[in-house]
Amino acid sequence: MPELTPQSTSPSSPALPPVPPGTLPIPPESIPPAVPPILDPVLWEDFPVFRETFLMYISEPEFNASLRKVGEYLFGMLLECYGDWPEWPESSTRTELRAAVADLRHLEGFLAAVGQEHAVASLPWQDARLSRFAARQAAEVARIAHRIEQELAQWAGEAEGA
Repeated sequence: MPELTPQSTSPSSPALPPVPPGTLPIPPESIPPAVPPILDPVLWEDFPVFRETFLMYISEPEFNASLRKVGEYLFGMLLECYGDWPEWPESSTRTELRAAVADLRHLEGFLAAVGQEHAVASLPWQDARLSRFAARQAAEVARIAHRIEQELAQWAGEAEGA
């Protein structure tokens, strides 16, 4: 095999490819990041698809808004096809409560992870307090999810016999 010479080796720091005109800088240093909105529970259907715990990682406002728009579109398409869906094995109320429990369990895990941050990272004292608060709230969310599961189990026999 032939020896490589300095003229045949690639430079230590390769040149970046050209950036198309109009492309936003990555990371978007001059654009303030998108932040999770304050949600009115009455308007919960306005935020139907992606969880805020996911969207917070899409900090570029234009991409964040685009994903929200895609979610709105997907939700609308699904509702248009609702009549063609197969029947759920349980009532819609039971299925909706099971979906709520799944989302609560996700939130429980998310809050528990935030609740561990003070133990695994150096945080300012205010954030450490918030981290411990998040851990306590994870336990509260767990209690709510458990209570719903108990209700579902209590009425399971009644629902099957109906």
